[in-house]
Amino acid sequence: MDQLEESHYFHLPSQGNIYTITHLEAANCPHKILVASLKRDIFCIEYQESGGCLIPTTKEVSFTYIPSGAEIISVDAFNKSATKNEFVIGITIIKNSNLLDSSFEYYLNIYSEWEESDDFNIDNIAQNCLNVELSFTPYQLTHTDLIIWENEQITTKEIVFLLSGSDNQIHIYREYTTDHLYKEVDKECFPEFIKTPSPVVWIDIYYNDNYSQRVTAMACECGYVRLTQVCVKTNKLSFNFSTKLNNYISHLRLYPDEKLISLAEKPVNCGLNLVVVNTILPPVLFQNVLVYGLSNYVSLPRHDYTCVLTCCQVADVDFDGEKEILVGNSSEEIMLYKRDPDKGWCLEELKMFASPIISMKYVDLIEDGVNELVVLSMKGVHFLQHDFTHVDRVLNEKIKLVNF
Repeated sequence: MDQLEESHYFHLPSQGNIYTITHLEAANCPHKILVASLKRDIFCIEYQESGGCLIPTTKEVSFTYIPSGAEIISVDAFNKSATKNEFVIGITIIKNSNLLDSSFEYYLNIYSEWEESDDFNIDNIAQNCLNVELSFTPYQLTHTDLIIWENEQITTKEIVFLLSGSDNQIHIYREYTTDHLYKEVDKECFPEFIKTPSPVVWIDIYYNDNYSQRVTAMACECGYVRLTQVCVKTNKLSFNFSTKLNNYISHLRLYPDEKLISLAEKPVNCGLNLVVVNTILPPVLFQNVLVYGLSNYVSLPRHDYTCVLTCCQVADVDFDGEKEILVGNSSEEIMLYKRDPDKGWCLEELKMFASPIISMKYVDLIEDGVNELVVLSMKGVHFLQHDFTHVDRVLNEKIKLVNF
Protein backbone atom coordinates (compact mmCIF):
# COMPACT_ATOMS: atom_id res chain seq x y z
CA MET A 1 0.00 0.00 0.00
CA ASP A 2 2.99 2.31 -0.32
CA GLN A 3 1.48 3.68 -3.52
CA LEU A 4 -1.58 4.86 -1.57
CA GLU A 5 -0.90 8.32 -0.18
CA GLU A 6 -3.15 10.31 2.14
CA SER A 7 -4.49 13.31 0.22
CA HIS A 8 -7.10 14.66 2.60
CA TYR A 9 -8.30 14.29 6.17
CA PHE A 10 -11.51 15.48 7.75
CA HIS A 11 -11.94 15.57 11.53
CA LEU A 12 -15.27 14.39 13.00
CA PRO A 13 -16.73 16.11 16.08
CA SER A 14 -17.57 12.69 17.55
CA GLN A 15 -16.79 9.17 16.45
CA GLY A 16 -18.92 7.03 14.15
CA ASN A 17 -19.26 3.27 13.99
CA ILE A 18 -19.00 0.48 11.42
CA TYR A 19 -22.42 1.42 9.97
CA THR A 20 -22.12 5.21 9.66
CA ILE A 21 -20.34 5.66 6.34
CA THR A 22 -21.78 5.13 2.86
CA HIS A 23 -21.21 6.46 -0.65
CA LEU A 24 -23.59 8.12 -3.08
CA GLU A 25 -23.24 6.80 -6.65
CA ALA A 26 -24.25 9.84 -8.67
CA ALA A 27 -25.22 9.25 -12.29
CA ASN A 28 -23.80 12.39 -13.91
CA CYS A 29 -21.40 13.87 -11.37
CA PRO A 30 -18.60 12.61 -9.09
CA HIS A 31 -19.55 10.18 -6.36
CA LYS A 32 -19.84 11.45 -2.80
CA ILE A 33 -19.22 10.11 0.68
CA LEU A 34 -21.83 10.45 3.41
CA VAL A 35 -20.49 9.99 6.93
CA ALA A 36 -22.24 10.42 10.25
CA SER A 37 -20.98 10.75 13.78
CA LEU A 38 -22.99 9.28 16.62
CA LYS A 39 -24.06 12.71 17.91
CA ARG A 40 -26.33 13.71 14.98
CA ASP A 41 -23.66 15.35 12.77
CA ILE A 42 -23.84 14.20 9.13
CA PHE A 43 -21.39 15.34 6.46
CA CYS A 44 -21.28 15.04 2.67
CA ILE A 45 -17.73 14.91 1.33
CA GLU A 46 -16.84 15.24 -2.35
CA TYR A 47 -14.23 16.61 -4.75
CA GLN A 48 -15.14 19.80 -6.60
CA GLU A 49 -13.29 21.65 -9.35
CA SER A 50 -11.79 24.99 -8.37
CA GLY A 51 -9.27 26.92 -10.47
CA GLY A 52 -8.53 23.88 -12.62
CA CYS A 53 -7.91 21.66 -9.59
CA LEU A 54 -10.04 19.14 -7.74
CA ILE A 55 -10.49 20.28 -4.16
CA PRO A 56 -12.06 18.08 -1.43
CA THR A 57 -15.01 19.84 0.15
CA THR A 58 -16.97 18.94 3.25
CA LYS A 59 -20.51 20.10 3.93
CA GLU A 60 -22.60 19.47 7.00
CA VAL A 61 -26.12 18.41 6.05
CA SER A 62 -29.09 19.15 8.29
CA PHE A 63 -31.38 16.15 7.98
CA THR A 64 -34.85 16.72 9.41
CA TYR A 65 -36.49 14.57 12.10
CA ILE A 66 -33.27 13.82 13.96
CA PRO A 67 -34.06 15.34 17.35
CA SER A 68 -31.56 16.80 19.76
CA GLY A 69 -29.99 14.11 21.90
CA ALA A 70 -30.62 11.34 19.35
CA GLU A 71 -27.78 9.09 18.25
CA ILE A 72 -27.26 7.80 14.72
CA ILE A 73 -26.80 4.03 14.48
CA SER A 74 -26.52 3.32 10.74
CA VAL A 75 -26.61 5.05 7.35
CA ASP A 76 -27.21 3.73 3.83
CA ALA A 77 -28.00 5.23 0.42
CA PHE A 78 -28.74 4.22 -3.16
CA ASN A 79 -29.62 5.79 -6.50
CA LYS A 80 -32.84 4.44 -8.05
CA SER A 81 -31.92 5.77 -11.51
CA ALA A 82 -29.05 4.68 -13.77
CA THR A 83 -29.09 7.88 -15.85
CA LYS A 84 -30.13 10.61 -13.42
CA ASN A 85 -30.06 11.29 -9.69
CA GLU A 86 -32.89 9.83 -7.65
CA PHE A 87 -31.28 9.20 -4.31
CA VAL A 88 -32.80 7.50 -1.31
CA ILE A 89 -30.98 7.85 2.00
CA GLY A 90 -31.80 5.79 5.08
CA ILE A 91 -30.73 6.73 8.62
CA THR A 92 -31.54 4.78 11.77
CA ILE A 93 -31.58 6.65 15.07
CA ILE A 94 -32.11 6.01 18.76
CA LYS A 95 -33.46 8.62 21.16
CA ASN A 96 -34.26 8.67 24.86
CA SER A 97 -38.00 9.22 25.06
CA ASN A 98 -38.13 9.55 28.84
CA LEU A 99 -35.19 10.74 30.88
CA LEU A 100 -36.78 9.46 34.09
CA ASP A 101 -36.95 5.76 33.20
CA SER A 102 -34.30 5.64 30.41
CA SER A 103 -36.73 4.28 27.84
CA PHE A 104 -35.64 4.50 24.20
CA GLU A 105 -37.34 4.90 20.85
CA TYR A 106 -35.93 3.70 17.53
CA TYR A 107 -36.66 5.07 14.07
CA LEU A 108 -35.76 4.51 10.44
CA ASN A 109 -35.77 7.84 8.60
CA ILE A 110 -35.94 7.58 4.80
CA TYR A 111 -35.11 10.68 2.76
CA SER A 112 -35.81 11.13 -0.94
CA GLU A 113 -36.65 13.76 -3.56
CA TRP A 114 -39.15 11.27 -5.06
CA GLU A 115 -38.43 12.45 -8.60
CA GLU A 116 -35.47 12.11 -10.94
CA SER A 117 -33.25 15.15 -11.34
CA ASP A 118 -30.21 16.04 -13.41
CA ASP A 119 -28.84 18.03 -10.49
CA PHE A 120 -27.70 16.65 -7.16
CA ASN A 121 -29.03 18.63 -4.21
CA ILE A 122 -28.56 16.85 -0.93
CA ASP A 123 -30.20 19.69 1.01
CA ASN A 124 -33.49 19.04 -0.79
CA ILE A 125 -33.20 15.33 -0.09
CA ALA A 126 -32.53 15.99 3.60
CA GLN A 127 -35.83 17.87 3.99
CA ASN A 128 -38.14 15.14 2.65
CA CYS A 129 -38.41 12.52 5.36
CA LEU A 130 -40.54 9.45 5.87
CA ASN A 131 -40.38 8.37 9.49
CA VAL A 132 -40.79 4.66 10.38
CA GLU A 133 -40.98 3.72 14.06
CA LEU A 134 -39.17 0.52 14.97
CA SER A 135 -39.96 -2.02 17.69
CA PHE A 136 -36.35 -3.25 17.90
CA THR A 137 -32.84 -1.87 18.15
CA PRO A 138 -31.52 -1.40 14.59
CA TYR A 139 -28.13 -2.70 13.49
CA GLN A 140 -26.88 -2.72 9.89
CA LEU A 141 -28.91 -0.83 7.28
CA THR A 142 -28.19 -1.88 3.69
CA HIS A 143 -30.04 -2.41 0.41
CA THR A 144 -30.41 -4.99 -2.33
CA ASP A 145 -32.42 -5.73 -5.45
CA LEU A 146 -35.84 -7.30 -5.15
CA ILE A 147 -36.18 -9.54 -8.21
CA ILE A 148 -39.36 -11.35 -9.29
CA TRP A 149 -39.40 -13.74 -12.25
CA GLU A 150 -42.45 -14.81 -14.26
CA ASN A 151 -42.38 -16.98 -17.38
CA GLU A 152 -38.58 -16.86 -17.59
CA GLN A 153 -38.57 -13.06 -17.52
CA ILE A 154 -37.84 -10.50 -14.81
CA THR A 155 -41.11 -8.68 -14.16
CA THR A 156 -40.00 -6.75 -11.06
CA LYS A 157 -36.63 -5.24 -10.26
CA GLU A 158 -36.48 -2.63 -7.55
CA ILE A 159 -34.26 -1.68 -4.63
CA VAL A 160 -35.36 -2.38 -1.06
CA PHE A 161 -33.84 -1.54 2.31
CA LEU A 162 -32.69 -4.37 4.58
CA LEU A 163 -32.36 -3.70 8.31
CA SER A 164 -31.08 -6.18 10.88
CA GLY A 165 -32.33 -5.84 14.43
CA SER A 166 -32.04 -6.91 18.03
CA ASP A 167 -35.01 -9.26 17.45
CA ASN A 168 -32.63 -11.57 15.49
CA GLN A 169 -34.40 -10.86 12.22
CA ILE A 170 -33.83 -9.09 8.89
CA HIS A 171 -36.55 -6.55 8.06
CA ILE A 172 -37.41 -5.53 4.49
CA TYR A 173 -38.70 -2.06 3.61
CA ARG A 174 -40.21 -1.54 0.17
CA GLU A 175 -41.35 1.64 -1.54
CA TYR A 176 -44.98 2.12 -2.54
CA THR A 177 -44.67 4.76 -5.23
CA THR A 178 -48.39 5.63 -5.43
CA ASP A 179 -48.44 6.62 -1.77
CA HIS A 180 -44.82 7.85 -1.55
CA LEU A 181 -44.32 5.51 1.41
CA TYR A 182 -41.89 2.85 2.55
CA LYS A 183 -43.47 -0.05 4.42
CA GLU A 184 -42.14 -3.24 5.93
CA VAL A 185 -43.11 -6.28 3.84
CA ASP A 186 -43.04 -9.98 4.60
CA LYS A 187 -40.10 -12.18 3.69
CA GLU A 188 -41.73 -14.39 1.05
CA CYS A 189 -39.31 -13.14 -1.62
CA PHE A 190 -36.33 -13.72 0.70
CA PRO A 191 -36.79 -17.23 2.14
CA GLU A 192 -33.23 -17.17 3.50
CA PHE A 193 -34.18 -14.51 6.07
CA ILE A 194 -35.20 -16.93 8.79
CA LYS A 195 -34.59 -16.05 12.42
CA THR A 196 -30.99 -16.30 13.62
CA PRO A 197 -29.64 -17.29 17.07
CA SER A 198 -28.49 -13.71 17.77
CA PRO A 199 -28.68 -10.30 16.06
CA VAL A 200 -27.23 -10.13 12.54
CA VAL A 201 -24.36 -7.65 12.59
CA TRP A 202 -23.47 -7.91 8.91
CA ILE A 203 -25.16 -9.12 5.75
CA ASP A 204 -23.90 -9.24 2.16
CA ILE A 205 -25.81 -10.31 -0.96
CA TYR A 206 -24.52 -11.25 -4.40
CA TYR A 207 -26.69 -11.90 -7.47
CA ASN A 208 -25.38 -14.38 -10.00
CA ASP A 209 -26.36 -15.81 -13.41
CA ASN A 210 -28.37 -12.84 -14.67
CA TYR A 211 -30.22 -12.39 -11.37
CA SER A 212 -31.49 -15.97 -11.38
CA GLN A 213 -29.44 -16.92 -8.29
CA ARG A 214 -28.94 -14.99 -5.07
CA VAL A 215 -26.15 -15.79 -2.62
CA THR A 216 -26.62 -14.37 0.89
CA ALA A 217 -24.09 -14.36 3.71
CA MET A 218 -25.00 -13.34 7.26
CA ALA A 219 -22.92 -13.04 10.43
CA CYS A 220 -24.28 -12.77 13.96
CA GLU A 221 -23.04 -11.38 17.27
CA CYS A 222 -22.52 -14.88 18.67
CA GLY A 223 -20.20 -15.91 15.82
CA TYR A 224 -22.85 -17.77 13.83
CA VAL A 225 -22.34 -17.51 10.04
CA ARG A 226 -24.92 -18.58 7.46
CA LEU A 227 -24.45 -18.92 3.70
CA THR A 228 -27.44 -19.57 1.45
CA GLN A 229 -28.23 -19.68 -2.23
CA VAL A 230 -31.73 -19.06 -3.55
CA CYS A 231 -33.07 -19.84 -7.02
CA VAL A 232 -34.79 -16.52 -7.65
CA LYS A 233 -37.01 -17.96 -10.40
CA THR A 234 -38.60 -20.51 -8.06
CA ASN A 235 -37.88 -18.66 -4.80
CA LYS A 236 -36.50 -21.87 -3.29
CA LEU A 237 -33.32 -22.48 -1.31
CA SER A 238 -30.62 -24.24 -3.37
CA PHE A 239 -28.32 -24.72 -0.38
CA ASN A 240 -28.06 -23.60 3.22
CA PHE A 241 -24.75 -23.85 5.09
CA SER A 242 -23.85 -22.55 8.52
CA THR A 243 -20.97 -22.63 10.95
CA LYS A 244 -20.11 -21.19 14.37
CA LEU A 245 -17.00 -19.11 14.86
CA ASN A 246 -15.97 -18.03 18.33
CA ASN A 247 -16.33 -14.40 19.37
CA TYR A 248 -18.06 -11.45 17.78
CA ILE A 249 -18.13 -11.15 13.96
CA SER A 250 -17.46 -7.55 12.90
CA HIS A 251 -17.63 -7.82 9.09
CA LEU A 252 -18.06 -10.18 6.17
CA ARG A 253 -17.89 -9.73 2.43
CA LEU A 254 -18.74 -11.81 -0.63
CA TYR A 255 -16.60 -11.13 -3.68
CA PRO A 256 -16.11 -12.71 -7.11
CA ASP A 257 -12.73 -14.33 -7.71
CA GLU A 258 -11.76 -14.08 -11.36
CA LYS A 259 -8.89 -16.53 -10.86
CA LEU A 260 -11.31 -19.26 -9.77
CA ILE A 261 -13.29 -18.67 -12.95
CA SER A 262 -10.22 -18.92 -15.18
CA LEU A 263 -8.99 -22.12 -13.47
CA ALA A 264 -12.34 -23.90 -13.62
CA GLU A 265 -12.37 -27.09 -15.67
CA LYS A 266 -15.90 -26.36 -16.81
CA PRO A 267 -17.50 -22.99 -17.54
CA VAL A 268 -18.84 -21.40 -14.36
CA ASN A 269 -20.97 -18.33 -13.81
CA CYS A 270 -18.95 -17.01 -10.90
CA GLY A 271 -16.13 -18.02 -8.59
CA LEU A 272 -17.23 -16.58 -5.26
CA ASN A 273 -15.28 -16.15 -2.03
CA LEU A 274 -16.44 -15.11 1.43
CA VAL A 275 -14.27 -13.20 3.91
CA VAL A 276 -15.37 -13.28 7.57
CA VAL A 277 -13.66 -10.91 10.00
CA ASN A 278 -13.65 -12.10 13.60
CA THR A 279 -12.91 -9.44 16.20
CA ILE A 280 -10.35 -11.53 18.11
CA LEU A 281 -9.43 -14.57 16.02
CA PRO A 282 -7.76 -14.48 12.58
CA PRO A 283 -9.97 -13.60 9.59
CA VAL A 284 -11.32 -16.60 7.69
CA LEU A 285 -11.52 -16.86 3.90
CA PHE A 286 -14.05 -19.37 2.57
CA GLN A 287 -13.02 -20.16 -0.99
CA ASN A 288 -15.23 -20.98 -3.97
CA VAL A 289 -18.38 -21.16 -1.84
CA LEU A 290 -20.67 -22.04 -4.75
CA VAL A 291 -18.82 -25.35 -5.06
CA TYR A 292 -17.61 -26.07 -1.52
CA GLY A 293 -20.00 -24.13 0.67
CA LEU A 294 -18.20 -23.38 3.96
CA SER A 295 -15.95 -26.46 3.90
CA ASN A 296 -12.97 -25.03 1.96
CA TYR A 297 -11.38 -22.30 4.04
CA VAL A 298 -8.09 -20.79 5.18
CA SER A 299 -7.23 -18.56 8.12
CA LEU A 300 -5.43 -15.33 7.36
CA PRO A 301 -2.37 -14.81 9.59
CA ARG A 302 -2.36 -12.22 12.38
CA HIS A 303 0.69 -10.43 13.72
CA ASP A 304 -0.96 -8.99 16.83
CA TYR A 305 -3.56 -10.80 18.93
CA THR A 306 -4.12 -7.85 21.28
CA CYS A 307 -6.10 -5.73 18.80
CA VAL A 308 -9.72 -5.97 17.62
CA LEU A 309 -10.41 -6.47 13.91
CA THR A 310 -13.17 -4.12 12.80
CA CYS A 311 -13.70 -4.10 9.01
CA CYS A 312 -12.51 -5.34 5.65
CA GLN A 313 -12.37 -4.33 2.00
CA VAL A 314 -11.54 -6.47 -1.04
CA ALA A 315 -9.89 -4.72 -3.98
CA ASP A 316 -7.03 -4.92 -6.47
CA VAL A 317 -5.03 -2.07 -4.94
CA ASP A 318 -1.76 -2.84 -6.75
CA PHE A 319 -3.36 -3.36 -10.21
CA ASP A 320 -1.85 -6.82 -10.76
CA GLY A 321 -5.20 -8.37 -11.73
CA GLU A 322 -5.77 -10.17 -8.41
CA LYS A 323 -7.77 -8.88 -5.47
CA GLU A 324 -6.17 -8.21 -2.12
CA ILE A 325 -7.91 -8.28 1.26
CA LEU A 326 -7.61 -5.23 3.52
CA VAL A 327 -8.53 -5.56 7.20
CA GLY A 328 -8.71 -2.64 9.63
CA ASN A 329 -8.05 -2.96 13.35
CA SER A 330 -8.07 -1.11 16.66
CA SER A 331 -4.26 -0.83 16.63
CA GLU A 332 -4.50 1.97 14.06
CA GLU A 333 -3.52 -0.30 11.17
CA ILE A 334 -4.82 -1.59 7.88
CA MET A 335 -3.46 -5.05 7.18
CA LEU A 336 -3.05 -6.03 3.53
CA TYR A 337 -3.29 -9.73 2.66
CA LYS A 338 -2.08 -10.99 -0.71
CA ARG A 339 -2.19 -14.43 -2.29
CA ASP A 340 1.25 -15.90 -3.02
CA PRO A 341 1.31 -18.70 -5.63
CA ASP A 342 3.53 -20.85 -3.39
CA LYS A 343 2.73 -19.79 0.18
CA GLY A 344 -0.96 -18.98 -0.12
CA TRP A 345 -2.41 -15.93 1.62
CA CYS A 346 0.21 -13.84 3.43
CA LEU A 347 0.17 -10.67 5.48
CA GLU A 348 2.22 -8.53 3.13
CA GLU A 349 1.96 -5.00 4.44
CA LEU A 350 0.73 -2.73 7.24
CA LYS A 351 -0.53 0.81 6.78
CA MET A 352 -0.41 2.94 9.91
CA PHE A 353 -2.91 5.63 10.91
CA ALA A 354 -3.30 8.01 13.86
CA SER A 355 -6.37 6.35 15.40
CA PRO A 356 -8.23 3.00 15.35
CA ILE A 357 -9.87 2.00 12.05
CA ILE A 358 -13.66 1.65 11.97
CA SER A 359 -14.67 1.21 8.32
CA MET A 360 -13.42 1.48 4.71
CA LYS A 361 -14.75 2.26 1.24
CA TYR A 362 -12.92 1.84 -2.08
CA VAL A 363 -14.65 4.12 -4.60
CA ASP A 364 -13.85 6.50 -7.46
CA LEU A 365 -14.55 9.98 -6.09
CA ILE A 366 -12.59 11.96 -8.71
CA GLU A 367 -14.00 10.17 -11.79
CA ASP A 368 -10.53 9.49 -13.19
CA GLY A 369 -11.09 5.73 -13.42
CA VAL A 370 -8.97 5.01 -10.33
CA ASN A 371 -10.58 4.35 -6.96
CA GLU A 372 -9.68 6.12 -3.74
CA LEU A 373 -9.51 4.37 -0.38
CA VAL A 374 -11.73 6.16 2.14
CA VAL A 375 -10.97 5.19 5.73
CA LEU A 376 -13.20 6.03 8.68
CA SER A 377 -11.23 6.13 11.91
CA MET A 378 -12.30 7.02 15.44
CA LYS A 379 -11.22 10.63 14.92
CA GLY A 380 -12.09 11.35 11.30
CA VAL A 381 -12.12 10.40 7.62
CA HIS A 382 -8.92 9.75 5.65
CA PHE A 383 -8.76 9.91 1.85
CA LEU A 384 -5.97 7.91 0.22
CA GLN A 385 -5.12 8.30 -3.47
CA HIS A 386 -2.93 6.14 -5.66
CA ASP A 387 0.42 7.64 -6.59
CA PHE A 388 -0.04 8.94 -10.14
CA THR A 389 3.48 7.90 -11.17
CA HIS A 390 2.72 4.31 -10.16
CA VAL A 391 -0.65 4.34 -11.94
CA ASP A 392 0.95 5.73 -15.11
CA ARG A 393 3.67 3.07 -15.06
CA VAL A 394 1.18 0.22 -14.61
CA LEU A 395 -1.07 1.61 -17.34
CA ASN A 396 1.81 1.84 -19.82
CA GLU A 397 2.84 -1.75 -19.05
CA LYS A 398 -0.69 -3.01 -19.70
CA ILE A 399 -0.93 -1.04 -22.96
CA LYS A 400 2.34 -2.63 -24.13
CA LEU A 401 0.94 -6.11 -23.39
CA VAL A 402 -2.24 -5.36 -25.36
CA ASN A 403 -0.33 -3.99 -28.33
CA PHE A 404 2.02 -6.96 -28.27
